[in-house]
Amino acid sequence: MYKFFIVIVIVILALGALFTMNSPPNKAFITNQGEDTVSIINLDTFQVEKRIKVGKKPLGITILKNKSIALVGNVESQDLSVIDLKKNVVIKTLALKATPLGLTHNKDETEIYVTDWFNSQIFVINSMNFEIIKKIPVGKTPSGIAFNEKYSFIVISNRDSNSVEIYTEKEMRLEKKIMVGKHPYGISTEGDYIYTANVYDDSITVINLTNWQTKEIKVGDHPYNVIKINDQLFVTNSLDDNISIIDTKTFTEILKIPTGETPENLWVDKKNNRLVISNWGSDSISIINLHDMKNIKEVKSGLQSRAFGDFILN
Repeated sequence: MYKFFIVIVIVILALGALFTMNSPPNKAFITNQGEDTVSIINLDTFQVEKRIKVGKKPLGITILKNKSIALVGNVESQDLSVIDLKKNVVIKTLALKATPLGLTHNKDETEIYVTDWFNSQIFVINSMNFEIIKKIPVGKTPSGIAFNEKYSFIVISNRDSNSVEIYTEKEMRLEKKIMVGKHPYGISTEGDYIYTANVYDDSITVINLTNWQTKEIKVGDHPYNVIKINDQLFVTNSLDDNISIIDTKTFTEILKIPTGETPENLWVDKKNNRLVISNWGSDSISIINLHDMKNIKEVKSGLQSRAFGDFILN
């Protein structure tokens, strides 16, 4: 019986190892604003596999996994590049005559949402034919945008209005406008909460969607973006060259971890349980092991790496 048990364990471990070897690597798609490219980085090998030429001054990005495409917002050329993730080539360019900054999509990937920085509006775009469905005026200089799957809300941070606007998905009706800290830029949402990084207040704001109450938490110098992973928030402190980690049970900072220069955006590599951070100042990404919170690697990615959005293909 004991020998049989040992054999079963060995078989299970072997199958697990085989599955891991055969599973495709997670890849990071990093917009490099200083060279008009997107770098594709293999997160298993830490190698840059390819650089794709896109429009001028790329910044925002969103990945539609089920459709195998990524959309990149090009600030200076005022358009969107559509990248085929199977061939890793640009297959279409969408002229907007606007300044695309933040990008996201709804749960079923039928619609893409884009913030237009200078015209203070957002675009709703059909992901099948890439036609603009509508334009919606919002607050001043909308920057970050995210989709809340629980409530089917589109949430937007308006930097120069110091506000967050929350829209319903189907009607695109303004559900609520909430004042937050000074110059909210990056925004994320999960479950009952919204999180904004307030650049000029050195803080993040937590918005509770069940009662619309807010809470402000002090972090480092010029926080740029924030995301939630499990029971913790991760915040890039762009002028401190580090990230803050916040315990969401107590809403207190528990740790700071050094990064490259001028960290801006961040996303999670779910396969390897790692945090990936784009560093604008050092033209790189930092990779942090979420098991022990150690910075395990810095990879040169491209000139002025930004990657504002969900930039990892998990």
